[in-house]
Amino acid sequence: MGDYKMIQWSGYVLDMTMSVLFFMPFYIKAIRFRNFRIELYSYGILPRSLVSIAALVVLSVEFLLFLSFAIGLFGGWRELAAIVLLAAFAFFSWRKTKLTGVDACACYGEIAFLNRSPVYRNIILIGLLVVDLLLPTPEQDGYGQINSLLFVMALSISIGLLQSAWTKRKRRRHHEHPAVPM
Repeated sequence: MGDYKMIQWSGYVLDMTMSVLFFMPFYIKAIRFRNFRIELYSYGILPRSLVSIAALVVLSVEFLLFLSFAIGLFGGWRELAAIVLLAAFAFFSWRKTKLTGVDACACYGEIAFLNRSPVYRNIILIGLLVVDLLLPTPEQDGYGQINSLLFVMALSISIGLLQSAWTKRKRRRHHEHPAVPM
């Protein structure tokens, strides 16, 4: 594989990674919309009357970012939009940590390692997005775009299901105590 092809492939892998990282929170927040609204309200930046609208806006932006990274739309602009969104989330998370002492979010559902230290996570993602801005993205035909979409959704949902099963298994093992010591 030539150097340019390797660089293009790196850009594709980074785009798919970003797509997964935007689809997963979109999906989790959408299926747990009430919890997401509570999480948004806990940041203390919006009046209760605007929380539902803000939640819908965030979901829409995350969905558009997932879609644009998966099928290669809006090159350059998608990275900039993602950087602005992640920087805003990092600022609000930092503010919440300073006010409440809680350094976590529920953005990724039960995937605990992605929920810990959201400010540092977002700084790392912003760094990856800057790298992605510098990499060329290979052109995809319609078939490739559909495959990318299906891959990202299947991978994201699989990760969520595996994490859920792992969490339930850990809880069950933690709460099970033999009736008779062996």
